[in-house]
Amino acid sequence: MKYFVFKVQGADAGFIDAYPRNSPADWKFDKGISLASEFPMGGEVSFSDNYPDARDLHDFQPNLMSDLLVSGRARKVIESLEVTNAEWLPVVVKDHKGNAVGKDYAFLNLQGAEDAIDMERSVYRMNAIAKDQISRVKKLALKYDAIHPQAKMFRCTTHRRLILIREDVHAAFVQAGLTGFKVYNAEGWNGLEL
Repeated sequence: MKYFVFKVQGADAGFIDAYPRNSPADWKFDKGISLASEFPMGGEVSFSDNYPDARDLHDFQPNLMSDLLVSGRARKVIESLEVTNAEWLPVVVKDHKGNAVGKDYAFLNLQGAEDAIDMERSVYRMNAIAKDQISRVKKLALKYDAIHPQAKMFRCTTHRRLILIREDVHAAFVQAGLTGFKVYNAEGWNGLEL
């Protein structure tokens, strides 16, 4: 099975720079824990005034928090793939003027993590504060036998901000014509986004 590093990218995309008001603390979104009980019902996010010309909506909307902000169309694809570790935190996306432009969006909060990174074969730098987390990958190597066979889209235990997807998930995203993302072969990935 092949895996890809999944990154949200979108030229001219309306850039979101904050969670909805009264959201859980930012750091909690990287933990792979349930946030549904803390997340504000009817939450709203807005295009950043720092990027006034960026107005496009994508299926994966770029955001400062590096989280997965997903359209209703992308959510249907992900649900059809039976990604069982998905928690959906619904929001309304508003443009620079406060008009609702995306009513069916949600943050995809992936639950749990897979022990997917081979710490002996990978080249990386550990985080100075969160000492159990990688801060920078220079060469990624995977432990394929440690990845649960049902894991399709997941965080990595030692680098929870890193999202990996299986090749069949990538194929489904491409076939559906989903926008706003780029993938990199996970094995040997140098940590850069080009």
